[in-house]
Amino acid sequence: MKITGIIAEFNPFHNGHAHLLKKARELTGADLILVVMSGDFVQRGTPALLSKYARAETALLCGADLVAELPVFCAAASAEYFAEGAVRLLADLGADCFVFGCEPEICADFPALAAPLADLLLEEPPAYRAALRSGLSAGLPFPAARRNAAATLIPEGAGLLDAPNSLLGLEYVKACRKRELALRPVAVERIGKGYHETASALRAFLSKMEPEAPACRYFGPVRETVPQENAVQVLEALSGSMPERALAILKREAFRTFPVTENDLSLLLSFQLLNCSPSDLAGCADVGAELAARLFARRFSCFRTTDLLQSLKTKEVTYTRLSRALLHIVLQISQETQNSFRALKHSPYTRILGMTEAARPYLKAASLIPVPLIRQPARAEKVLSGAALDFFRQDIAAAELYRRLSWERYGVEQPSEYERRFPVIPL
Repeated sequence: MKITGIIAEFNPFHNGHAHLLKKARELTGADLILVVMSGDFVQRGTPALLSKYARAETALLCGADLVAELPVFCAAASAEYFAEGAVRLLADLGADCFVFGCEPEICADFPALAAPLADLLLEEPPAYRAALRSGLSAGLPFPAARRNAAATLIPEGAGLLDAPNSLLGLEYVKACRKRELALRPVAVERIGKGYHETASALRAFLSKMEPEAPACRYFGPVRETVPQENAVQVLEALSGSMPERALAILKREAFRTFPVTENDLSLLLSFQLLNCSPSDLAGCADVGAELAARLFARRFSCFRTTDLLQSLKTKEVTYTRLSRALLHIVLQISQETQNSFRALKHSPYTRILGMTEAARPYLKAASLIPVPLIRQPARAEKVLSGAALDFFRQDIAAAELYRRLSWERYGVEQPSEYERRFPVIPL
């Protein structure tokens, strides 16, 4: 069976994602499209706009065959950690290759540039390290300093390093080479249609919008800035940028479970700051001593998470890095735990979020997979033990927090992680 992997968040699902799933099957001749998808917290350090179950259902209705959850320890981590966890899981699940979206201007050059750039970033030769130090000394944020340092040695790779999608693809290649995984990368030219076209409509409802971000993503703050009676107008504005089935799920979930935002974490974050010492805070993933001291000094402040993030942002520390740090404080994910999870050769478990009938033959051969497949969390303790079970329980706790944040906001109770039935989507 030929298995093609896709690493995604689908936060939310748009036409570009549907195009990627279609091209993945066409280009690779896949028997099975396997999606490794972030759970209820995503790489930017925020709650996902929709639950992992709604996003998995959308993916299965729009071209995927099987959706596995990327655990929170790497799903809500830096691009490097995110990539390592995702490609490790794809390899564990038997994927032959992985397909990812790439900017049109760099897509054709990606195969030739990815390997040498990945090796440069892994090996960090003296000339690269010197250029990196120079950039950091000049006050550049680490991503910019790293980009400039790499471009001084491989100038033709500058375009790849400037483009966010291809840069993430580079992280996947780098992770594969670091872990010696025989996964073949396949770049697909990302389509623009449906990606930005609703931005102008959403600007009428939002006070701020990043012009280069996916238009769909910005429904998140609408609940806080737009009267509920206008929500239908906002959703209809997305009709040109999302598949019909994806939009139907978005409409179904609106003001029932969706959206959940980082400001829903504000009270719990306030409590953690009051309850933790500086050393406790510093031990959380992505925090460190300097940020811990700044947070501890604000422990008696009343704040919304987004306002706190703005007050903490500096030239050296990006908004996204701060957002991940605050999320790790809320979830009490330590740097030690994250490092331990990352260091494992194989994923300690694989949580299956859903499948179509096409995936049944694959699951029947599950004994060949080197990691336990968890379909029903209630049965996890029968197949997991030790550190693997500890990781799983912490992952489940994060998902349960998301479920309760949704309930607190909308008053619609959803099944707990242990009550969820394993979904099979008939197509």
